[in-house]
Amino acid sequence: MAPSPQPLCWILAGPETGRKDEFIAQTVSYWAAKDGAQPERHRLYAGETSPEQLLGLLQNGSLFSSRKLVEYRNAETVTTKSALAGLESYLKSPAPDTVLMLLTESYSLPKSMESAVGAAGKKIFWELRESEKPAWIRERLARDRVSADEDAIEAILELVENETSALESACLTLGACFPEDTRLGAEDVEACLSKSRREDAFSLFDRIAGGDFQSALEVIDTLLADRQTDPAQIIAALTWNFRKLERLRILVDRGNSPDEALSEEKVTSKTAQRKFKSALQRYSADDCLRIVRCASETEALLRGGTPASFIRPLLHLLIRAIMIKKGLGLVLSGWKEREYYLSD
Repeated sequence: MAPSPQPLCWILAGPETGRKDEFIAQTVSYWAAKDGAQPERHRLYAGETSPEQLLGLLQNGSLFSSRKLVEYRNAETVTTKSALAGLESYLKSPAPDTVLMLLTESYSLPKSMESAVGAAGKKIFWELRESEKPAWIRERLARDRVSADEDAIEAILELVENETSALESACLTLGACFPEDTRLGAEDVEACLSKSRREDAFSLFDRIAGGDFQSALEVIDTLLADRQTDPAQIIAALTWNFRKLERLRILVDRGNSPDEALSEEKVTSKTAQRKFKSALQRYSADDCLRIVRCASETEALLRGGTPASFIRPLLHLLIRAIMIKKGLGLVLSGWKEREYYLSD
């Protein structure tokens, strides 16, 4: 096989999941065009698939396609020396018919892994800069032949999370609510988004940040009842928010004011600033780290064939672990332990 013009191993870092997913889709399209067929795709999570299992998959050829593309998410949770050594060895000499993508919402992985991948194989997906947001929104609205004035743009940024997947959803809603060639004002945006806004995975974090335990459980029930949000999406949103909160907490612990920390992390909307300031009063950096691990463990269980009847109590247990225990005491492995904790 001829040398690849694209790296076979990637580190995809940073919190901007929308752009990260776009890059993955572009990479899939690239290899499909090059090989003449879609690659065999695998999405794995470090919390449920060990590095040894990952290496086994990488080193075995595909039975159904000329190429495999493997996403290994939450890669930052791989920390043991033996596991890191195995991955580093593979990264230095990858299988020629396999593309490996190591995903993390932090900004880096261990230096030895980054060195093995090389500079060409690492991409950091930063959140949209303040100066980029208006143009991004205008471009997205233009696809539906809708425009927006300055006040409307500001209203969108005030009401929506600063993350492209959330902004995409809001722009899609606006495009569906108004006829072509409409020029939106702030009142149009507020009426549409406020009316159409349902509870979502990000509003769950709002309740957690505010310390409203019962309301957080009610949001979980609402999300599961309307079946519009996958449990994995709920956990992904919680993970995204607590990783950002951890970074903010570290900045504050180093002597920055909350406003300085928010500016550093590019949290610019007033709604988001209020939310994270409230959460900063409740959670330490260590709390956030433990909570992310709890979320990863819960996600692994959900993806491991958990019966539907256990999903609601398992997510309730996660919220209890987050809000009451601050990430302490959630150890679920095997059905006996699961039954014990869920009946507690």
